[in-house]
Amino acid sequence: MPKKGKKAKIPLSDEEQLLLFQQRLLAEEEAAKKKERLLTQFLKDKLAKEEHNSALNLNKINTQWRTVLREVKTRELHKDIEILSQTFERVVDCKDSVIKTLEEKHFLRLQLENIVEDLWRRFQDALKNYTDATEDRKIAFETLRMKDEKSSKEIEIQMKKIQKLQEAISSLKGKIVSHSRESEWQNHCVRNDKELVHIQLRKLKAQRTQVRGVSQENLVKLTLESNTTLKELKKVVEKGEQILKLAEICRKFETEEEKVLPFYSSALTPSEQEEVSERQNLTQNPEDLTEELARAMVDYSGMENFWKRYNKVKLEVLSLQHRRTQLLDISGKLRELLKQYLDGISVSDEVLSQLNPLFIVNHRSNLPQLSTPAQPEDRRPPKTYNVIEAAHVVSRTL
Repeated sequence: MPKKGKKAKIPLSDEEQLLLFQQRLLAEEEAAKKKERLLTQFLKDKLAKEEHNSALNLNKINTQWRTVLREVKTRELHKDIEILSQTFERVVDCKDSVIKTLEEKHFLRLQLENIVEDLWRRFQDALKNYTDATEDRKIAFETLRMKDEKSSKEIEIQMKKIQKLQEAISSLKGKIVSHSRESEWQNHCVRNDKELVHIQLRKLKAQRTQVRGVSQENLVKLTLESNTTLKELKKVVEKGEQILKLAEICRKFETEEEKVLPFYSSALTPSEQEEVSERQNLTQNPEDLTEELARAMVDYSGMENFWKRYNKVKLEVLSLQHRRTQLLDISGKLRELLKQYLDGISVSDEVLSQLNPLFIVNHRSNLPQLSTPAQPEDRRPPKTYNVIEAAHVVSRTL
């Protein structure tokens, strides 16, 4: 049972509890802020009071320190004044003593000057008396002194001359000794040179004799060679004249075609012509050539047209010779056939012992067949020649 006079606690909802909790927090925050403001104000007041006290104490300290410094400075100035006064008095005393000393020195100086003047007058009088008394002696002394100086100078000059003569004599003796040694050495060298010159002269004479013999032999050889060369040149000239004469004779036998076209066109293909030109370019430098035929080709490159005509004639000659050989072969075979035919129509033991060429069996004769029967002259094919250029032959040879 609840007590009388007390109200029963009503339970709060969550929102009310939250509001109550927030109010408490706000109250606590307000109290904390108020407390912080009070503390801040208290600290500010205390700081201002401390600053005022420190400024006041600093002024007091400065006032007392200035008083102390003034007292110390006053004592130092009193000491300096006392020292300066003592120094001034001491300097004044020194000046007074110096002035007194100078006055005493001046007085003594005047006394000394008077004494010196008196002594100088006495000295002048004594000097005058002495000069008057010793004038003659002085003149004689000066004369003797001058003579003595002159004599001493002459003696010194003579001594120098004697010394120079002695030095010249000693140097001449040394030169004589050295010249004698040099002359002996030169004579020895001259004798040696003379012997060497004689030896070289004999060698040169022997060499001259030998060279003269060699030159004589060379001259004989040169004469023989020149004679041989002249003979060979004469032969070459004669051969050239003969060739020219033969050329003139052959000119008469040339055909109209040869007269119009003396040089045949090249029978080489374009590739072969390029190969020949390349080889000619490679062999333009005679020093690079090793074979005699290549060197000869380079030496006689200016006679190309001559060699063309020569090769043409040479090839024609070879062709004619070949044709002549063929014709001789055909002629021999024909002669043999003719002989067999004549033997066939004649009767003899020798003919009967051999095959009869006229005996025909199965349309076959014993007459041997010709491999190349001769054609009649009216149907003979035109003459053809195989022309090969010498340049082509040389290129194949190289």
